[in-house]
Amino acid sequence: MLFISIEGIDGSGKTKQVKLLTEHLKSTNQSVLQTKEPNGGQLGMEIREILARSDRRLAPEEELLLVSAARFDHVRSVIRPALANGQWVISDRFIDSTYAFQVAVSETDLNQLFRSTRDIVVGSTLPDLTIILDLPLKVASARRAQRSNDAPDPAEDTRDFATIRDGLLRVALDNPERCHVINANQSPSAVARDIWRLIVLLHPDLFVNANDRDSSRKI
Repeated sequence: MLFISIEGIDGSGKTKQVKLLTEHLKSTNQSVLQTKEPNGGQLGMEIREILARSDRRLAPEEELLLVSAARFDHVRSVIRPALANGQWVISDRFIDSTYAFQVAVSETDLNQLFRSTRDIVVGSTLPDLTIILDLPLKVASARRAQRSNDAPDPAEDTRDFATIRDGLLRVALDNPERCHVINANQSPSAVARDIWRLIVLLHPDLFVNANDRDSSRKI
């Protein structure tokens, strides 16, 4: 089993890929927990409501600490128990989103706060693999505009997606063993195949059955 996080700017298709990967793993008889941030855990939904409020814009420091509080509960009550039970954990966002969305965009240096908070909140429970879905900003913007079923996110109107994207790519450069960038400017099925092939390439020992290794043809 692996702990996998999928990251990307809004419109990159990460939520879709989390769903596809979870379904695909289950089709190969794997036990999988699908989760997301900041919604995961008991505190997640309440903190998400605070972050989504449009009547007051929070400072990056406030957002970082609020998200970290939700993550502390998420790691302790959801992720670690699932891993201990031998489940795969697939998370829609994790620690790298905090760096990109709060630290990278801040006008003040929050690196020390980020590192110290990360060490307390996450400890050794880092993803085995982080997939960063990358695509041009204009493509992501067009995808966000085409959303029809999702509730609007007021925070999207104020986000500096260019800086957030650069932050995620910087994470990938700084953590090459854990983080891998996938081209998200293609069909969802093509992205899903690329993700599955990467997982099998990096962890072939997890797939004893040749049909499981080759099952990217079925995605």
